[in-house]
Amino acid sequence: MTEINNEIVADAVDVLPEEEVRICLFRLGEDIYAIPVELLIEIIKSQKIFPVPTTPSHVLGVINLRGNIVPIVDIRQALSIPQQSTPGQVAIVKHGSIMFGIVVDNVSAVISIPASSIQPLPSEPGPQHETRGRTSYLQGIVQRDTDVAALLSIERIIDAIKLT
Repeated sequence: MTEINNEIVADAVDVLPEEEVRICLFRLGEDIYAIPVELLIEIIKSQKIFPVPTTPSHVLGVINLRGNIVPIVDIRQALSIPQQSTPGQVAIVKHGSIMFGIVVDNVSAVISIPASSIQPLPSEPGPQHETRGRTSYLQGIVQRDTDVAALLSIERIIDAIKLT
């Protein structure tokens, strides 16, 4: 009888908690976006950005971040968000060997969410080859109590802004 009770208790203890994902929430225009914290190096105040001739318009230039030359990009154009004249903050992101800064209006929080709260994107109307809309740069939607945040796909953004 003791063996049976121990097995039941062991099974109850082995239940795994739901996986948590840490994300950084930030605002671009009127919308809230998020990136996984494991890709985020740091958030810095906007500083002097040195323009680089012949770069695309979304590449604002470069900064010197403790001896590292880091390109700074504005992804508003890709996301169909009106341009802002002065950058608020810069999220320094690293994906593989690529490090760059994304201009954001302001960072609001770093939170942990259950992985199940990341919802798939709604499908876009129209032919499959017309996926150049805003959702082509997203990997999901994070449903929160009071609002939603769009989870950016850093891989797709890197491809779109041609940093590789």
